[in-house]
Amino acid sequence: MTAIKRKKAPQDETRASFREFLSAYRIPILIILLVAFGWRLVLVIGFPHGAFDEIRYTAPAVNMLAGRGFSADVTEPYLPGEHTMPLYPLFIAAIYAVFGEHNSAVRIAQSAVDILTCLLVAFVSFNLAPTSLKKPAAILSLIIYGCLSWFTVFLTRYVVTETLAMFLTMLAVGLSIWALRGGSWRWLIVGTICGLAILTRADSVLLVFAFVLFLVFQIVRRRSSARVVSLLLFCLAIPLVLGPWIVRNYLAFRKFQPLASGYGRPRGEFVPTGYLLWSRTWMTDESNYHVGDLIFHKGSRALDPSKLPDYVFDSVAEKEEVAQLIAKYNQTGDMGPELDSQFRALAWQRIKRAPLRFYLWLPLKRIAAMWLTGFVTSNRLHMFARIILVLPILIGGALGFAIWARNPAVVTLLALVILIRTIFFAYFGAEARYIIEGYPAVIAACGVTGAALWCYLNRFRKKRWL
Repeated sequence: MTAIKRKKAPQDETRASFREFLSAYRIPILIILLVAFGWRLVLVIGFPHGAFDEIRYTAPAVNMLAGRGFSADVTEPYLPGEHTMPLYPLFIAAIYAVFGEHNSAVRIAQSAVDILTCLLVAFVSFNLAPTSLKKPAAILSLIIYGCLSWFTVFLTRYVVTETLAMFLTMLAVGLSIWALRGGSWRWLIVGTICGLAILTRADSVLLVFAFVLFLVFQIVRRRSSARVVSLLLFCLAIPLVLGPWIVRNYLAFRKFQPLASGYGRPRGEFVPTGYLLWSRTWMTDESNYHVGDLIFHKGSRALDPSKLPDYVFDSVAEKEEVAQLIAKYNQTGDMGPELDSQFRALAWQRIKRAPLRFYLWLPLKRIAAMWLTGFVTSNRLHMFARIILVLPILIGGALGFAIWARNPAVVTLLALVILIRTIFFAYFGAEARYIIEGYPAVIAACGVTGAALWCYLNRFRKKRWL
């Protein structure tokens, strides 16, 4: 019995130490959180921003409160919708029910949620760091995420899912640290949170995939039946959470649909996947984001092929062909199946001419663009300023994972969360917000690097004075 107690004591001490840290530093932590919340309030109240697709979240919230069910229609007959996942509209509906249909209230609530994410980032950083760096790592990660992480803070200005998705991602990671220290049943709770993340954003399936791979690695490494049970309980939680949404979709549409409809478009709407494939044969960032207007703003004539960069085309003939296809689109304002198939054929011609470009170089460029630029801008000076601001955090995060982190299991999990999302969207997207759920994990590791450098500078300063 004594031996058992001795084995558990270090775990109990580690478990309690973050609570002790919060208690010992409650005043500076509270000040940091208040400053962080005030910074967000300044943005969401003074500089609110309406996202073009916020109606896809607010309309279902309004309809649910009016008793019209989960529908994205703004006029009758209010048909059932499934082109967005339900949790974020439910979040909005809860806020509307209390404060009225005011998006400012939604933005303020998101800011409060993001403050909770600050604490989760600090908790993860605390658990990544070696014993001597735990407290400064937690404080620094709190400051970085709370006050310096503009690429996550600015999203609280928008009525979009990213802020809630980041919170649930970090909550799942934080709970996994707790689960690794206890019984297998705790993974049922971790799976529940991952299920809620999927109900917020369909691409959170990537988060589930990261956790499943992590648990498989744990099974292979430890060859423990307890880890097999952990994996089974984690996987069991996902369909249990998604169950009501799956049943609802089956009753409404007579089909099995666990996620939102493809590309987030309303039921039955044609999606020009050939045109999207063509754009992926050259697009590496959001500089030419108006290319998507042909799909997401039906009838838009914003795309002028003569203004596209030269690297979009492999020849003069190809440029002329694209101009002709866009001209056909402009005649009707509709990207129909026939026109879409022509873009698909053009895309496959480009892929066959330069497969390395499509499968290697373009994805690498997209990774750099998504992680470095943060969000869309056509101003090169503005983009350069953003890179300068984010680059220290990315370098600090990489160094933290590679050098100073002392928790291999958590490092493995965070690396899987970041890499799986990054690789997927390197091939299937170019918007920086798609990998935003990876930033809190990087900041947690950056806090460890900052703590190591801070301690080194303190030692250097003391030696110098001596």
